[in-house]
Amino acid sequence: MLRFIWSSLLLACFSLGVGCDAPQPTKQGNTKATQSLSIEQNDAAKKILGKGGSGELTKVTLLLNWYPEAEHGGFYAAQVLGIFEQYGLDVEIRPGGKTIVVPQELILGRVQFGVANADDVLVARNQDLDLVGLMAPIQDGPRCILTRKDSGIDSFEKLKNVKLQIDSTRPYVPFLKSKGLIQEGVEVVPYFGSVAQVVADKGVACQGYNFSEPFMARKEGVEVNELMLSSIGYNPYASLLVTTEKFMKSKPEICEKMVKASIEGWKKYLENPEATNVIILKNNKQGLDKAALDFGVGAMKKLCIPEGESSTVMGQMSLERWTQLYDTLASLKLIDGTKGTPAAAFTDRFIKSTQK
Repeated sequence: MLRFIWSSLLLACFSLGVGCDAPQPTKQGNTKATQSLSIEQNDAAKKILGKGGSGELTKVTLLLNWYPEAEHGGFYAAQVLGIFEQYGLDVEIRPGGKTIVVPQELILGRVQFGVANADDVLVARNQDLDLVGLMAPIQDGPRCILTRKDSGIDSFEKLKNVKLQIDSTRPYVPFLKSKGLIQEGVEVVPYFGSVAQVVADKGVACQGYNFSEPFMARKEGVEVNELMLSSIGYNPYASLLVTTEKFMKSKPEICEKMVKASIEGWKKYLENPEATNVIILKNNKQGLDKAALDFGVGAMKKLCIPEGESSTVMGQMSLERWTQLYDTLASLKLIDGTKGTPAAAFTDRFIKSTQK
């Protein structure tokens, strides 16, 4: 759970002199032409410089919630394929990591956009941090519990007599406990980001994302079960594009461009990820390889566009889903159910504008 306090963040803003000003347009090169352009060159220049042919791009930063992986692919595709530029944006994508707290960086005004999961947004808002979700590329949550096939644990009901490696600060842990699914003989121990102990011992289970950890285990020759939390009612939107209410209200046109470009980027990434994956691999310094990334894209396709849905679902969010998550977190006393509303945690105004 997020462990920073609003008052200390305000103090940090003033003591460090951190500003919360909106980003300013930056010039992209010399606009003087020394010779006339061909029709093809002129069209290409317009595409690069933004829709409408403006020579200015607005510079913003997108902070990831983890190291670059498939879960961020659509944002990288929008950068690699020039989609951000088509919408007049110069987007720096900044990798996250173990020590990066996205809400903090947003509130301090160090970045304009971030990536977060829906439960993180609700917890942050409960701490008076005005995060708001703008679009959701991953419709079905990828969170799972990984068990070995030869353990016989192929359902949550059978999750017994194991050492469970898990981040106990995450909201889904009290959810599992509330459902009676962390049962007799389950020893909860910290998760250190590796499937090594699961590979070595069938008496160990661990948390994971189904587009990542299962591949790592199978690469070591161990078949695993993926116990999906979405199947038992814990299904927050994942890899949300988020910003602050303050920025959204002051710069709605930038938010709209960011949403539209991101949706296009995600659609392109799921159709053909090859060029984008080259850049993701280059920016991931934690040993991610091409095979793992390819597996991740394949596993994510059905999470982004669930069976029976069309590509128009990309980015969509519903009040019903947000309300269900809000009520769950409130019942677990992870947020104050009398404080704020689920409707305030997201907006679909920019998504709707893409469908006109």
